[in-house]
Amino acid sequence: MTANLDRVLAFVAAFDRRWPSEEELRGLVAPDVRFVERPNLINSAGSESDLNGMLAGIETGRQLLAWQSYEVLDHVAQGDLVVLRMRWSGELAIDTGAWQRGTRLSAWCVGHYRLERGLIAEIEQHDCYDAPVLDVLPDSTAAA
Repeated sequence: MTANLDRVLAFVAAFDRRWPSEEELRGLVAPDVRFVERPNLINSAGSESDLNGMLAGIETGRQLLAWQSYEVLDHVAQGDLVVLRMRWSGELAIDTGAWQRGTRLSAWCVGHYRLERGLIAEIEQHDCYDAPVLDVLPDSTAAA
């Protein structure tokens, strides 16, 4: 059980203020991994992807976010299942949709991870986002 928790914590750490390499990701997840993202503020329809989809998502994330951070708040681990409750935050690197570059996002997250033979085989992610915040400096040229 400790090995499974350690593997999942290593997976989350691979995304904390950085992005994992393809080699690193392949060392953490099963070749036939299944990633399910439940509907949320960013992905209203939710999605399901395999390893190739996860790799594509990482590339998109690198372009979209200036940074992201995960804080693991607590966990439950039993047999081949690990559940983490986390706090996620990130900042947009580019303008996207209605949100400007610099908008800060944060979410309360629960991730369910099922492991097989020491690798993450399934991930189901639930993200509940706070209202986005744009930190804008006051315009010093505005009339008082």
